[in-house]
Amino acid sequence: MLKSITLTVASTLTILAAMPAVAIAPGFQQLKTCQGFTATKYRVNADQLRLNIGQRTPTGYYIDWRVNQYNASGYCFVTNRNATTQWVVRSGPRPEQVSSIGPNERIFNGLPGYGNVIVNRGQVAIGDKQYFLVRPINTGRSYKWYARCANNSDQVYDHTGKYVGYDRRMTVMFPYVCEVSPLKPKPPAPPRPPVRPQPR
Repeated sequence: MLKSITLTVASTLTILAAMPAVAIAPGFQQLKTCQGFTATKYRVNADQLRLNIGQRTPTGYYIDWRVNQYNASGYCFVTNRNATTQWVVRSGPRPEQVSSIGPNERIFNGLPGYGNVIVNRGQVAIGDKQYFLVRPINTGRSYKWYARCANNSDQVYDHTGKYVGYDRRMTVMFPYVCEVSPLKPKPPAPPRPPVRPQPR
């Protein structure tokens, strides 16, 4: 009886001793610290971030982060004592550049000649043209573009009226702009019934 109690207690202690190692993996606390720091910077919920533990050093961890909403990415360096000593934006907009994004706006990255831009789709539709604003983040200047939402998804024109649909990177915002437009794409025509020969 005493032997079985000793074995049960020993087994329980072994399981309990192993639990903290499973629950708290190396770098986990540093990852959570970087997550909170980055979420605060961009004013987003922590679940909108994607994080990975990068390189481990004797003094701490490099944590890679990505803010999906803004297509921004970078890294933190968090010490073994959970202090963030480096926070770097590698690509995409910085927090101060996205602080003024409105409900009808979204960021699109890498437009040729414009870079990262904020698209405001809440403009007017006139005739067959759905107007929208394109605002490069690096300059803050707004340009009025338009899309022909009832046509193919390459029907996008810049502020000078020039067709830019030849480049997918310039028309990437088409579904977003046309999503709430009254100029919906025309539905395909219903198929014609087969013609049956008439009896003579």
